Amino acid sequence: MRSRRNGTLESSKSLYSSISRSSDLLCNESDLVHFIRDNFKKRECVFFTKDAKSNDNLCKCGYPKSQHVEGTQINSQEKWNYKKHTKELPTDAFGDIEFENMGKRGKYIRLSCDTDSETLYDLMTQKWHLKTPNLIISVTGGAKNFALKPRMRKIVSRLIYIAQSKGAWIFTGGTHYGLMKYIGEVVRDNTISRSSEENVVAIGIASWGMISNREGLIRNCDAEAYYSAHYIMDDLKRDPLYCLDNNHTHLILVDNGTHGYPSIEAKLRMQLEKYISERIIPDSNYGGKIPIVCFVQGGGKETLKAINTAVKSKIPCVVVEGSGQIADVIASLVEAEGTMTSSSVKEKLLRYLPRTLSRLAEEETESWIRWIKEVLENPHLLTVIKIEEAGDEIVSNAISYALYKAFSTNEQDKDNWNGQLKLLLEWNQLELASDDIFTNDRRWESADLQDVMFTALVKDRPKFVRLFLENGLNLRKFLTKEVLTELYTNNFSSLVFKNLQIAKNSYNDSLLTFVWKMVEDFRRGAKKEDKNVKEDSMEIHLPEASPIPRHPLQALFIWAVLQNKKELSKVIWEQTRGCTLAALGASKLLKSLAKVKNDINAAGESEELANEYETRAVELFTECYSSDEELAEQLLVYSCEAWGGSNCLELAVEAKDQQFIAQPGVQNFLSKQWYGEISRDTKNWKIILCLFLFPLIGCGFISFRKKPEERNKKLFLYYASFFMSPFVVFSWNVIFYIVFLLLFAYVLLMDFQKEPTLLELVLYGLVFVLLCDEVRQWYMSGTKYFSDSWNVMDTLGIFYFIAGIVFRFNSSNEKSWYSGRVIFCLDYIIFTMRLVHIFTVSRNLGPKIIMLQRMMIDVFFFLFLFAVWMVAFGVARQGILRKNEHRWEWIFRSVIYEPYLAMFGQYPDDIDGTTYNFEHCTFTGNESKPLCVELDSSNRPRFPEWVTIPLGCVYMLSTNILLVNLLIAMFGYTVGSVQENNDQVWKFQRYFLVQEYCSRLTIPFPFVIFAYVYMVLRKLLRCCCKNENKQPSTCCSRNEDNETLAWEAVMKENYLVRINTKANDSTEE
Repeated sequence: MRSRRNGTLESSKSLYSSISRSSDLLCNESDLVHFIRDNFKKRECVFFTKDAKSNDNLCKCGYPKSQHVEGTQINSQEKWNYKKHTKELPTDAFGDIEFENMGKRGKYIRLSCDTDSETLYDLMTQKWHLKTPNLIISVTGGAKNFALKPRMRKIVSRLIYIAQSKGAWIFTGGTHYGLMKYIGEVVRDNTISRSSEENVVAIGIASWGMISNREGLIRNCDAEAYYSAHYIMDDLKRDPLYCLDNNHTHLILVDNGTHGYPSIEAKLRMQLEKYISERIIPDSNYGGKIPIVCFVQGGGKETLKAINTAVKSKIPCVVVEGSGQIADVIASLVEAEGTMTSSSVKEKLLRYLPRTLSRLAEEETESWIRWIKEVLENPHLLTVIKIEEAGDEIVSNAISYALYKAFSTNEQDKDNWNGQLKLLLEWNQLELASDDIFTNDRRWESADLQDVMFTALVKDRPKFVRLFLENGLNLRKFLTKEVLTELYTNNFSSLVFKNLQIAKNSYNDSLLTFVWKMVEDFRRGAKKEDKNVKEDSMEIHLPEASPIPRHPLQALFIWAVLQNKKELSKVIWEQTRGCTLAALGASKLLKSLAKVKNDINAAGESEELANEYETRAVELFTECYSSDEELAEQLLVYSCEAWGGSNCLELAVEAKDQQFIAQPGVQNFLSKQWYGEISRDTKNWKIILCLFLFPLIGCGFISFRKKPEERNKKLFLYYASFFMSPFVVFSWNVIFYIVFLLLFAYVLLMDFQKEPTLLELVLYGLVFVLLCDEVRQWYMSGTKYFSDSWNVMDTLGIFYFIAGIVFRFNSSNEKSWYSGRVIFCLDYIIFTMRLVHIFTVSRNLGPKIIMLQRMMIDVFFFLFLFAVWMVAFGVARQGILRKNEHRWEWIFRSVIYEPYLAMFGQYPDDIDGTTYNFEHCTFTGNESKPLCVELDSSNRPRFPEWVTIPLGCVYMLSTNILLVNLLIAMFGYTVGSVQENNDQVWKFQRYFLVQEYCSRLTIPFPFVIFAYVYMVLRKLLRCCCKNENKQPSTCCSRNEDNETLAWEAVMKENYLVRINTKANDSTEE
């Protein structure tokens, strides 16, 4: 009953919400209808003035008398003028337009030619909900129905792409002819391939009186609801009227009360463009205004008038040379040398427009010449592109250059350098910015470049970022908390944040956790800011412990790296301190994110960038090491809180940057750690000999890197340095571990009594010491302890040993006592296999051990494939030969064990009736023998040999030849891949062994147990006593760190100069 009530309640809520949404929609439509009727008018002729040139009874307005409104007066005296002889009435054509058989919808409105531009703009932005444009591209020319040149099609396609990427509006004539038709088709194609938020806004402005089939656009009732008109396109209709284009998103139909008069929309279009260009937009990248560019292709008289009007309104024009007609006339005159005369203009007109000019009267020709001269008086507003050279970047460069010339020569904006810089930044015109704005006679302050710097970061303009840095921008002052918070919140991909969180949860290492917390802190700070937006204080508070305020450059670098901004991150990397550490940190982050990305291409890009940063780290460290080995080694252990407190070696190992670890400088540093104060020139056999003959240490048999200054302490320091060497500790452990294994083997084979003997008790003590050592490692490493397979093996060995002790001490139970001995024997295998890890230090055996590890993975996948064949053959064989076997152990033998042996060549003899031996089987199942095969009435094996024998042959062929050779091929590939990087892989694995023994106590096994007891007692005493909390030391606070980083910065500059020189040399070649 409750569920039914809940269902009724849910349905009621759903119905109410749908009714509410419908009512809101109707309310909005009703408001729109009222707004349009109150503010937009149409024009109707109210004075019939007979046209003497017309054979029909037509008015000067183009309509017959029957289509005039009631009460129309007769005018026979005055010359017809739309302002005197028409009147404005509420418009009756607006709403959505749907084209028949096209499935296209758009918005349209019929309005008076005297409509206020501000009101029209409000309709477009507030009622039609168009986004404020960043640019207006006004296309003129090419209105006639002609075939467009292929190169012109490419230019138009690029123009639409620019409009889409820049958030621009495109103004055209809106008809289904010529250039406007093709623009509509390109807009359509982009609408299909893009989401609705990225659709191109194509606004057609046409004359109402020139539109065919416009009767269907008139509303047929006075209802308050919004109207959807069905428009019929008739391309084949032969009349002077035009069809509307079905691919334009918005249509503005200008009415002055006439029919058949073209170009009456030109005035309103010009006024609208001028109004939009003069609007103040605070967030604009063009000096607070919306720029407009006039794009000219072909054209005749109306195109010339449009260009003339645009130039007078200070609107730049881009003219396509080679498109014909008036565009070619202007382009040729712009490029002409010498003074321009009327005769030269007329000559060009005769060349490009001979038919048009022949039909013009002398006065009209003079008007054309005057208009052209007025256009050419402002050459800075004209930019010419040649149609045969128009590529992908030519159109973009032409528009940006035209906008920049108009902006920089405008009296109001010519000193607005910030606005000019924003314009060039928006269009990515680095050369113009470098040559025209950042000149030697102009000095820029850091504060002047902060706005454009933020835009360059967001828009991923690395070359502009470098340009700003070279011209005085202080990056550290620029990167305030507010700037970083804005970058990490409003300009940070949510997908990247999600992948970062997945990587953090998957790998749980310190760097990923630190970076995730940093991003989360920024987002949390932004949310707090939004909640307190009404308060006067708008400061963003990060946690006090956050290192970001001390390392803003690293935070910016991490922001760029996380979002795969390849070139931008490299520019920022050049500005950071601790470049080697930063490069390795970037490699680590990118490789971790690549593993969790679902997009294969994006993951590949992250891997590629990670490898580039690893290469940079290797090359930079090589540069440092060749200059000063001691300072370079300090870089390896330098850690920074901005990278989670990790140093270079730790990040390189976590990122598996084998190339960095394997380089000579790092390996020499590891060798110094490995041998301690003992000289690396000392032979290993000498060191091992001194383990047994201690006096040789003080006799000069062992050479040390440093000689003690005090002679009376010389002998003591030699002994201390020798026994504190990690290599000596390793050697002691190996010797005593081998002794431990020998003792273990002796106890198992020769001295395993009912009651533990002394040697067995000693063995228990040694295992206890091993347990203490593993506990110490677990305490020091935390959760990372179990990420090492050798640690897992140690833990299993010790726990098996404890289990063996539990069973072994139950000596009264013979079975339990025996089980304990079996567990000890199996555990001995684990302890013995542990010796393999010790041999990784060997240059010869180390790579072989790595090969074995990887081959074990191959074996696992091979066993998966083999199990399919084995189970299939085993079950089929058992089912054919025997009936109802109930003993599980013999089922396992027949289904698993015997097919497994067949893989090694042991042929199953029970599938052949001629060789079957009934003495080796049982009919009852009571003996420890396999069940006999099923017999027929003649007491002969019933199974069909023509099935079993071929089945066995096919199975052995598949396993012995196909699968075994597949395994051999997999082993060969694995060995080959390791062999290619033999030395590099070994050096990388060597790091772990060196660090393990460097972190151990310098007391030989098993006497280290006394040190463990001391450490536990000291820890307990510290817990009982009250200690003052020590303030955590911040990185880069020591003079040694600052000196090292300053030296690294110098080496980095040398490295960058070297790679830039190499790049320039390669380009010259």
